[in-house]
Amino acid sequence: MYDTVNFWIDRAMVRGNPLTIAQYLTNVTEQNSIDRGFSVKGKAEDYSVFINDAGISLKGSLPKFLLTNNIQTLSRAGASQAIEKLSNTLHLPIKKSKVTRIDVSTVLLVDRPPCDYYPFLGNKPRFERLQTTKDTLYYNTNKRQLAFYDKFAEAKAKKMDIPETFIGKNLLRFEARYKNRLPTQFNMPIITGETLTDERFYNGIVKRWGNEYFSINKLKSISIMDTSTIKTPNDAKEVLFSFLLQNAEVGLIDRYLANLKAKKTYKDPKYYTRTKNLLQKRINAKTKSENDLINEMDKAVNEVLINHR
Repeated sequence: MYDTVNFWIDRAMVRGNPLTIAQYLTNVTEQNSIDRGFSVKGKAEDYSVFINDAGISLKGSLPKFLLTNNIQTLSRAGASQAIEKLSNTLHLPIKKSKVTRIDVSTVLLVDRPPCDYYPFLGNKPRFERLQTTKDTLYYNTNKRQLAFYDKFAEAKAKKMDIPETFIGKNLLRFEARYKNRLPTQFNMPIITGETLTDERFYNGIVKRWGNEYFSINKLKSISIMDTSTIKTPNDAKEVLFSFLLQNAEVGLIDRYLANLKAKKTYKDPKYYTRTKNLLQKRINAKTKSENDLINEMDKAVNEVLINHR
């Protein structure tokens, strides 16, 4: 369930000068400034590494570092393997390092494009709701952020390798990002690399991820067009017509029929009843409602909570 995890390694934890770690990096660049002194930047596969005399900062994604992509969900065992690999790569005690950011996330396989679900996700107490693009929805505070986005679209845009089992699927990513002041947020004196693989902590942070989702207010009385049955232009017309009727003001059909009768549109009076029945049929056509989509999301999140490992 972990994605981005950032670490800080204090100079005291490094046996010798922190700058000696640069020998294990690629794409190394050096800087020398009055404010920060001499520093080195480089890469350890997915991780960006910054080194100066005070210590070492690591920023990156554990699943990308271990699995080369972060579409697949990283288990607790996988997190342990990623931390061990990072330790071996940099010759550093990552288990003892201080964790400065944790993202908890997974992909929810859903029936429709992710953006279809966003209208049903309302406000969340003490968070600012912000939809920045069609595919991305955020809930923000100073210390943490929730993100919903189309993972398939993001992976494709970044030319990421997509596992075959996910190709062509609707991938709704939900992330809870704990960005700073982690000891305060988790009521712990310190969170280290070793903490991440502790079973009690891991189960607790996954539960917290679920609670973040369920505390979002869900909007009611919204319907959207169900385009899954469209095969022809006529199908598209019928779906749109049904949707517009379903969202029309109350009494529209009765006023429409009254207008037809006033103009004596039909010679056969039975045609007015037939017209009303046809329009009513369009209103009763299948749509996706708040309950349909929210229930689907609720079920997907609950399955993660039950089956996470």
